[in-house]
Amino acid sequence: MAEKIDRKQLKRPDEFQMVAGRAMGWMAAHQRLVLGVAAAVVAVVLTAWGVLAWRDSRESKASAELAEALELLSRPVAGDVQAQAGEQQTFPSKEEREKAVVSALEKVRSDHGSTAAGQTALAELGFHKLKSGDAAAAQKDLEEFLARARKDHPLRPFAQEALGYAFEAQGKLDEARAAFEKLREVGVPARADYQAARLALVQGKPDAKQQLERVAKEYPKDLAVVREANERLELASLPPYNPGEATPAPQPGAKAQAEKTPQRKKKR
Repeated sequence: MAEKIDRKQLKRPDEFQMVAGRAMGWMAAHQRLVLGVAAAVVAVVLTAWGVLAWRDSRESKASAELAEALELLSRPVAGDVQAQAGEQQTFPSKEEREKAVVSALEKVRSDHGSTAAGQTALAELGFHKLKSGDAAAAQKDLEEFLARARKDHPLRPFAQEALGYAFEAQGKLDEARAAFEKLREVGVPARADYQAARLALVQGKPDAKQQLERVAKEYPKDLAVVREANERLELASLPPYNPGEATPAPQPGAKAQAEKTPQRKKKR
């Protein structure tokens, strides 16, 4: 693996795309659960307050629009194997599909911002913006989601970690460290420790490797954390990366040729 990666990756917050991808993948796999959270909010409100039926209708409509927005993620792109079946509407490119998804999520957020579905759309927007490279916009959406969403919202751990990456992508390492530390509060201390060790490595702290080794040993059952910690350790073991400096490739047969070439005797 060391031959395919280089030390400059230590300075790159590359996992943020993985975190955003995991969050969006989790959403796709657990869509019923997430929408069920919205329905639970409706039930609690109705039980506690006995409010009018229009509120139930509002939440239901928001959940339906959120489901439609998330469904766009599964639509095929023209030319894909899926698209050839002709069962679904296709998009001309992944970029166009992403635009459609973001637009649909923005509408849910705008029209139903106070609902559980609207808050979920807000988190999703943060993940999409982070994945596309707009860290500042992602930070804004993720902070708003974390401030407004229920403590037990299933996307809270993803949003908390994504917020840390949003800060890091902007060079705000102190804020990133604080955001990652709050992962303990949402029940994922292994990722909090991993992120602390990874940031120590990014900043060149002398005990960073020991921190990563300790994380891998303390959380053996968290396979994702162990894998990411070991990958960072492998990166750290590579020789220093100097931009513009290329290592010359060995010439085939050079060593054998050198052995065959007779050395000149020194003249007396």
